[in-house]
Amino acid sequence: MLSDDAATIARAYCGGAPVQDMVVAARGEQGRVWRLVTGAGIFAVKDLVVRQLPADAAADVGYQEAVLATRTLQIPRPVRTAAGDVLLDVAGHQVRVYEWVDLLPTDTALEPALIGATLAAVHRIRHEPAGPLHWWYTDPVGAERWTLLLAAAKAAQAPFVEALELEIPHLLRLEALLETPRNLQNCHRDLWADNILPTPGGGVCVIDWENCGLADPAQEIPMVLLDFGVGDPLRTAELYRSYEDAGGPARIRGLAAFTMVIAQFGHFWEAAVEHYLRPHAADEDRAHSLERIAELLTMPLRVKHLEQMLDIIEAAH
Repeated sequence: MLSDDAATIARAYCGGAPVQDMVVAARGEQGRVWRLVTGAGIFAVKDLVVRQLPADAAADVGYQEAVLATRTLQIPRPVRTAAGDVLLDVAGHQVRVYEWVDLLPTDTALEPALIGATLAAVHRIRHEPAGPLHWWYTDPVGAERWTLLLAAAKAAQAPFVEALELEIPHLLRLEALLETPRNLQNCHRDLWADNILPTPGGGVCVIDWENCGLADPAQEIPMVLLDFGVGDPLRTAELYRSYEDAGGPARIRGLAAFTMVIAQFGHFWEAAVEHYLRPHAADEDRAHSLERIAELLTMPLRVKHLEQMLDIIEAAH
């Protein structure tokens, strides 16, 4: 267990030693987050499920440090080892460390003006170099892959077979709307509500920057509108206007702006199904996949939802 190596991690990143047991504080799609309390301070230790290359980790930390330098956003400060490295391999785990920030639970009812201004602040920061475009945010899963996944789910008698079969036609209709992003800059690329979290002292903290890279900022706006608009036309319109008023540089023009959301929804489904079907998947991982699928079914994405959002945005002007 990673907690057995807390002293090694503390020594590498802060030169101190643990003063409490290191405990799991959260689990995300990219790994677990451990809370490490040392004599030198409190740190968040990310145990990465998807391993990173040192160059990629260094690039995303460079972006985060540029964001911190603007003093316009609250984000966790990344911590490097004494040797200047972002990543550390310890006992078969790959970890990276941030200063600890106290966060409150996800809250989609936060003030739209606050969220719009936060998104605008992210998009106003220009930083080079940026990670390349990534298929997760741009490419369809595709009919062939959906067919194979459905067949595998049926063969395994997975409990979500019927739901998946009903969902695939909707996912394919959405994928037909995908367009290649053009107005590229460094973006967060994962600005869902669980990565824009309230803090006890007020305001919000933007977390999980590891997947940042090139994207069209106009394609990042809809995920914020979907989560924090909660289907309310007034909230959605206020959030978008607040983004514009705060100097947000991007504008939603047509259904192509939903490319990033559509691509991610498809890959969320693909990953959850694939992980559940892995021959030697742990019970914990299968349970997590089922929770993910249940979440996707709770708020399914449909073309009509995107058309309604476009109408709201147009009426807001």
